[in-house]
Amino acid sequence: MNLDLDGVDWQIAHPGPRGSLRSPRIEVQVKSSSGPVLRDAIILQRLQVSHYNHLAGSGFQVPRFLAVVVVPSDAADYAVCTNEHMRLSTAANWLSLADREILPTGEGSPGSVLVEVPLRNLLTVKALGHLLTGDLEGAAQ
Repeated sequence: MNLDLDGVDWQIAHPGPRGSLRSPRIEVQVKSSSGPVLRDAIILQRLQVSHYNHLAGSGFQVPRFLAVVVVPSDAADYAVCTNEHMRLSTAANWLSLADREILPTGEGSPGSVLVEVPLRNLLTVKALGHLLTGDLEGAAQ
């Protein structure tokens, strides 16, 4: 059974007001890679066109983003947990596809598309706050 009906893995919300918005939220599609292809401070991430189209274009009531999580190749190195903290390795970077066109899915159309996720788009607590208020420039570090 395919549970990926709408391309959303996480919904992140802030309770109450944040800036001029009340209870802002975003939706995120998450992809992970233990061997990302990097070029000029960009992660090259291949997406199935159907997944891409769940994020591309305007008109979503709730803004949508892609998060690419770079994980260690050895699963044992992914998380370190103690009584004081839980540290996850290594990082997540985000990308908005709201300014992109939806791609065709008919016969003869490509099955995948390559997107460029800037390393400066590190998903931090501060960046997440900016994304929740629609400040994409502030979210890019």
